[in-house]
Amino acid sequence: MGLNGRRLLGCGLGFFCLIFCSYAAPSSFADVSISRGPQSSITVKEQSSLQLPCDYQLPDGRLQKNSVLLRWRKDGKTLRQVVLGRMDSTTSEPQLETMLREDSRLALSRDTGSLQFNSVLASDAGQYQCQLIIDGAVAASSSSGLLMVIEQLKFVPQPTSKNLELGSLSKVHCKAQGTPAPQVKWMRETQLPLPVNVTDQNGTLIFSQVSNEQRGQYTCIAANSQGQITATVSINVVVAPKFSVPPEGPIEVAEAGTAVIHCQAIGEPKPTIQWDKDLTYLNENNTDPERFSLLENGTLEIRNVRAEDEGRYGCTIGSSAGLKREDVLLVVKSSKSASNSIVTRIIIVIICLAFLYFVLVLGLKVWYRYRRHLGKVQLEDGHANGPTDGQEHDHHENEPCLTEANSSKNLKSKLRESTILEQESQVADDIV
Repeated sequence: MGLNGRRLLGCGLGFFCLIFCSYAAPSSFADVSISRGPQSSITVKEQSSLQLPCDYQLPDGRLQKNSVLLRWRKDGKTLRQVVLGRMDSTTSEPQLETMLREDSRLALSRDTGSLQFNSVLASDAGQYQCQLIIDGAVAASSSSGLLMVIEQLKFVPQPTSKNLELGSLSKVHCKAQGTPAPQVKWMRETQLPLPVNVTDQNGTLIFSQVSNEQRGQYTCIAANSQGQITATVSINVVVAPKFSVPPEGPIEVAEAGTAVIHCQAIGEPKPTIQWDKDLTYLNENNTDPERFSLLENGTLEIRNVRAEDEGRYGCTIGSSAGLKREDVLLVVKSSKSASNSIVTRIIIVIICLAFLYFVLVLGLKVWYRYRRHLGKVQLEDGHANGPTDGQEHDHHENEPCLTEANSSKNLKSKLRESTILEQESQVADDIV
């Protein structure tokens, strides 16, 4: 190859290398910088306003040719970001980071890059940093600044009044937050000591056995170097509603008859009673006032019952102390089924009477047979124990008044009794 050829080949390779290297080499961000970011340590009071600066230098050429983002991060997570340069679908940044939830208290200025807080909360404490992102790469970052928040003294949550059940073990909580951590205690009304069976454990009132004497106003006091806050609640003693006469069933009533479903309750305060049918409350719009009536004691009375009245009727008793419910099944029998029921009952009564008659006759038969057997035994004992000649002579000597006629009469009497027993037994057999 000639000299000119080698020169031409060298120039071509150099041109190719220049083009390739210009595309393969990473972009330089020497002209991009952040001159001022958040301070290394910032302390503010809760609910005060705050502005974190982010002063950056960015040539106009970058804004026209590159995709540029200004981003604020908190504790390593994206907090807010705004587009400074052009943004198109070919941007190499994958946008996989999840931003923290939206918060109307925060605002990011596109012109100055500062992050503004309208009202700082304790949850805003953390590490903050601003960054410039060009074509998906971090071009410049500020130093990190630690935000510390002096938490305002407050109750979390606010104590509320409560109804405590008589005789129960109950607790009333009072929690407070602040910087520094506050001390919490309870007082009764106007600086009175706590009643018997009531103790204060780190801001929690413990009622070991609720009684009527413990009713009243209780004040929770939280204090630290910021000052003191108080919250007053009312403690009321109640008796949970209970059924004194619960609805019992199932209840069967004939069509066109009257159904009475009892439901009575006790409690303090006095519970109210509400009826429902198949979980639908009964009211003036879905009941006939001429047939449905609620008595003063809570009993539900349904007159002139119809077939569509059949179902489950629930009684709900309730007050500020709680709710309870019990239900009962109402079965409506038609007139035809009622007559069939009467016939069935008559048949059952007749069968029972026949069974009793059979048992009575069987008992009489056994009794008569027992008497006949007993008579035969007595008769056989009489013959077997008859006197011998010598014994008869001695017997006449000892009992001179006993004659042969008397002995014959006794024998005839026993034979007659045996005959009567046999006849009675025969009669009993004939009856059976």
